[in-house]
Amino acid sequence: MKIKTMLMIAAICFAIIPMVIYAVFANMLVSSNGTEEFHRQMTDLVKNQSQTIQIYLDTVQKQSQSLAGMQDIKDVANGSGNKNNVGDMFTRLAAENPAINAVILTDNEGNVICGKKPNTQVADPDTFSEYQNDVLYIGDSASKLMFIKTKVGSANLIVFYNIASDTFLCKIPANSTFYNKGMVRVVDARNNWISEANTGTNLVEQYNQDIVDRIATLGDGEVSELISFDGDSQGAIAGIEKKVAVMTRVGGENGLVVIASCPSNMSGIISGSASSGIITVVVILSIVFIAAAIAISIAVTKPLSTIEETLIKIRRGDHEARITTVSNNEYGQISRAFNNLVDEIVVSEDRYRTIVEMSDNIIFEWNFKTNEVFFSNNFNKKFSYRAPSDHFADSFLLKAKLHSDDSEKYKADLEKLGNGEEFKGNEYRMKNIYGDFIWVLMRTATLRDKDGNPIKIVGVMVDIDRAKKSEQQLTARASFDALTELYNRETIESQIDNEIALSEARKSEMAVLFVDVDDFKHFNDQYSHATGDQVLKFVARTVNNIVGEYGFAGRYGGDEFIACIRNAEINDPARAAQDIIARLDEGFDCDSGDHLRISVSIGIALIKDDYNTRVEYLIGRADDAMYSVKKNGKSNFAFI
Repeated sequence: MKIKTMLMIAAICFAIIPMVIYAVFANMLVSSNGTEEFHRQMTDLVKNQSQTIQIYLDTVQKQSQSLAGMQDIKDVANGSGNKNNVGDMFTRLAAENPAINAVILTDNEGNVICGKKPNTQVADPDTFSEYQNDVLYIGDSASKLMFIKTKVGSANLIVFYNIASDTFLCKIPANSTFYNKGMVRVVDARNNWISEANTGTNLVEQYNQDIVDRIATLGDGEVSELISFDGDSQGAIAGIEKKVAVMTRVGGENGLVVIASCPSNMSGIISGSASSGIITVVVILSIVFIAAAIAISIAVTKPLSTIEETLIKIRRGDHEARITTVSNNEYGQISRAFNNLVDEIVVSEDRYRTIVEMSDNIIFEWNFKTNEVFFSNNFNKKFSYRAPSDHFADSFLLKAKLHSDDSEKYKADLEKLGNGEEFKGNEYRMKNIYGDFIWVLMRTATLRDKDGNPIKIVGVMVDIDRAKKSEQQLTARASFDALTELYNRETIESQIDNEIALSEARKSEMAVLFVDVDDFKHFNDQYSHATGDQVLKFVARTVNNIVGEYGFAGRYGGDEFIACIRNAEINDPARAAQDIIARLDEGFDCDSGDHLRISVSIGIALIKDDYNTRVEYLIGRADDAMYSVKKNGKSNFAFI
């Protein structure tokens, strides 16, 4: 399925279907229970209003508590402060804040200590003790005031607010009409009404006793059920026989109560209008979304089609194909990056192809994802095998004919290669196009993904047959030193020259150690020349035993020996030098019965990349390093 079709289907599924499902269930819900939906909407209304009023109550309480926490007010409350200063402060506060009518400090009987009209009593002192701390109360209908009392030591701080000028709290219920005839009202803890017209009027005069009784049992934050009641000529919704109300309490047990009331017959009207509205909106939006889905899908997938067409052209061999339509959006960035990537790939492939065609080395790749193996074209010049397919099971890597001595080693290495490991410069004898076994050096590199998993092996097969056979011929006709049975000087130089060529093919390092016996004349003079010969034989055996596993050794002349170490990046020449010095220092028992300990100075010369180095120069460098040891105390080794 094309992406354009998938996008259209996805847009319809994720946009249209949820709307249709919502419309069906919403219509069923509204149609089956209009009263319940009506109750929910009224509940949301009183909750929203209660949150707004709660913010106001929190502000009033914090303002009162902030004043009560002032030290000057505390001092006056405890009988030790300056009443006049505090009274002046109260006056300034009322003058600067239009919402505040007055601030006073009274004792527990309602006598004014300081503030407006000091040495008088508050209005209605008989009920003064009934007022709770930090609760907002409404005065009578004539005063147009509301106040909050806060305990300060043994006194009471009272802040009076002007309802008429306080457009925040008293305007909320006045402006909150809904469903045409629906209204919101607020009453205080004594069931006194808050509004610009009826402030201080008791709730019973506006609603019937059922409402008042339900308020008495209403918990803080609790929203009541939908309550039905009969109206009267004095009701807030006069002329309607049946009404419903929902209420909630704000600010604790003695806080304000928000009441939303509405004619009960509005629930049916809402259900019908809601159903019609839902269906109409869903139909319109469905049409819009379908049209938008088609247009967006076409616009989004058009650049993808262009990229796809360009890829097909390139895959068919048209390396000049590029995306011509490039905009400035994300697709434009992708297109430019795509064109640049294709340019780099074409250049890289041309460079790679040129290098492979000019090289005698055979390049191969093993793709783990497709399990396919590819060889460069020059493979056919060396080997006669023709793979029936590119699959690994048919590849030359698996079907190569190896010498019986190398077969098991090659199989073990190939298994490691399949696990993502690499050939460590291994050499094998393989049957070539003429039916002869030739020496081949194989090196590989493993390409991995971001998680470290092997995805491809890139390798090279190098023909080292001539160098290896030259090495074998040199070994076969090598001349040995008669005394030590090691290579003589001529053979050492030939072997080192051949080893340099092999190190270049292996791309590895090699080292030459120049070993000179310290104070050798001492053994000849103090003991005998026969003892001196035994010393030379002991040194020869020791050096050959240490380097024999990864190199060779020879007697260069007199008491001088040469050791060659191949793959020096793995076989540490410094460690070999230390082992030689340590074992010679252990000594041996000569024929005269004496235990002789031998000291040697060793110079080390390395070849890393300079494979054109001449043998004489390399040995001379090692000799120079050895003489630097002689000058600095002997019995040690040094690099140069």
